[in-house]
Amino acid sequence: MISRDTIMVYVVSAIVFLSIVVYLYYRNIYSFWRKMGVFNIEPEFFFGNAKDRVLFRKSFHEFHRDIYFKFKGHRYAGFYVGRRASLVILDPEIIKCIMIKDFNHFTDRQTMRLRTSKYITEMLINLKGSKWKKMRSQLTPSFTSGKLRTMEHLIDICCNNMSDFLNDNIKKNGFKPYELEMKDFFGKFTLDVIATCAFGVESNSLTDVTGGFASRVSKFATLSITKRLSLYIIILFLPGLARFVPLSFFNMKVIYFLANVIKEAKSYRMSTGQKRNDFLQLLLDSESNPDNKNENKQNEDSLTEPQIVAQSVLFLIAGFETSSTLLTFTCYELAINQEIQIKLREEICSILDRYNGKCTYEAMQEMTFLDMVLGETLRMHPPVAQLERVCTQDYMIPDSNLILQKGTAVQIPVIGLHYDPEYYPDPYKFDPNRFSAEEKASRHHYVYLPFGTGPRNCIGLRFALMSTKRGMVHLLKNFSIELSNRTTVPYIYSKHSMFLKAQNGIWLSFNKLNTS
Repeated sequence: MISRDTIMVYVVSAIVFLSIVVYLYYRNIYSFWRKMGVFNIEPEFFFGNAKDRVLFRKSFHEFHRDIYFKFKGHRYAGFYVGRRASLVILDPEIIKCIMIKDFNHFTDRQTMRLRTSKYITEMLINLKGSKWKKMRSQLTPSFTSGKLRTMEHLIDICCNNMSDFLNDNIKKNGFKPYELEMKDFFGKFTLDVIATCAFGVESNSLTDVTGGFASRVSKFATLSITKRLSLYIIILFLPGLARFVPLSFFNMKVIYFLANVIKEAKSYRMSTGQKRNDFLQLLLDSESNPDNKNENKQNEDSLTEPQIVAQSVLFLIAGFETSSTLLTFTCYELAINQEIQIKLREEICSILDRYNGKCTYEAMQEMTFLDMVLGETLRMHPPVAQLERVCTQDYMIPDSNLILQKGTAVQIPVIGLHYDPEYYPDPYKFDPNRFSAEEKASRHHYVYLPFGTGPRNCIGLRFALMSTKRGMVHLLKNFSIELSNRTTVPYIYSKHSMFLKAQNGIWLSFNKLNTS
C-alpha cells in the first residue's frame, strides 16, 4: 500500500512538472516577436500585455491609447493578448496599405469561433472571405445617397418628436432647464430613427414611460461577471475551447428579443403584402423561397431567415451604439465650449433661413461647421478604440524585412492616433478647426479612423452621420445645451465596456431658446 507521504511526493512532483511545462510553453510563445526581430514590451505570464484590461484596471479606450504611446517611435510593434500575438501598426502609410492598397491580404476581421446563435455568426461583422464580400454587396444598396434621401422626412418626424419631448418636459419643469442623461436620451431617439427608417416599426422610445424597448436594447453588450470572466479565460488561455462553449460577447436575451421584433415586422409585411423602401425590404426581396423550384439564381443571391434577422439585429445595435454615442459627446463638448455652440447655432439658423426654415438635403450640405464639430467629436471620442484585421495571405510589411504569416492579427490603435500631438497639437483641446478643408488636406488621411476605412469600413456610416446631423440641427435651433450639477468634467471612462461610455453617465440640461 502506498503511503501518504509517497502520494504527496507524487502530487508535488506532478505539480512542479506541469508548472515547468506551462512556463516553458508560455516562454516559447512570448518569444515570437523577439525571434521575428520586432520591438515589443516584455509580456506578463498568462496575461501577455493585456493585464490592465483583463483586470478592468483601465477602460478599453484608455488601455489602447496607453499602448500606442508605449510603442510611439516605432512603425509597428509586437503585442500579446494572453497567448495570442498581434502586430500593432502605428505608421499611417502601413495602415493605408493594410486597409486599402493591400486589402486582399487583410480581408477578415479577428473573430472568436464561439458556439453561439446564427443570429450572431451570420452578422456581417463576423463573416469572412467570399461570404463577407457577397453579403456586403447585397447590403450596400440600402445606403446609397438616393436611398438615404428617401429617409429624410422619417428622420425629421423623429427629430420633431424629440423636440416635442423636450418642450413638454421643460414646460412641466416650470420652464427651467431640463436635466437628462445623454446616452439614455439619445439612445431612445436613435432607436426611434432606426426602427422607423429601417424596419417600419414605431418604437416610441422617448414617450414609452416603461422604457421597455430602449432599456432592453441598451443592454445588448451587458454580461454577468461570470460570463465575462468565462469569455476572458477562454480568449486568454483556452481559445481552442471557444467553438464548444455556448458563450457570446452579446447579451443573448437582447438578441433574441430583437430577433422576434424583426420576425414580427417581416411576418406583417408578408401577410399584408406591404412593401417599404427600407433596409428590411431589401433583405426580404433577397430572401430564399423554399417553394421556388427554379433555384438557379436563388442559390446564388438569396438570403435565409437567420441571415436576414442577423443583419437586421446588427444594424439596430450598431446604429444605436454609434449614433447615440456621437450625439452624446457632441452635446457634452458643446455644453463645455459655449462659444463653439453659439457659432454652430448661428450657422444652422443662417442656412435654414435661406431655405425657408426647412432642413433640406441642400441645406445640410452647406453646414460645414457642423461637419467640423462632428469630426472633432469623433476624433476625441471615437466609438471604438482600435481596429483589427487578420492577415489572410502571407504579407511583407512595406519597407521592411518582416513577413506576416497567414493568420496573424494586426491592430490599429485608433484612439492613439487621434491623440497623437504629432498629428493633432494640443490633442485634449476640443478644436473643430482641425477639420477645416485646409487642415484636413495638410494631415495624413490615415490618422483619422473613427469608422474605419476601406472596403470593411462601417457600412452604416452615412446613415449614422445623416441622422446625427439632422438631430443636432433640430436641437440647436430650439434649445441651448448646458452643463448641470451632475456633469462630470472631465468624464471618467467606464472600465467595464468595450464601447465608449462614461462611468457615471453624461448629464446635461436643455433650455428652451427664445425664438420670437
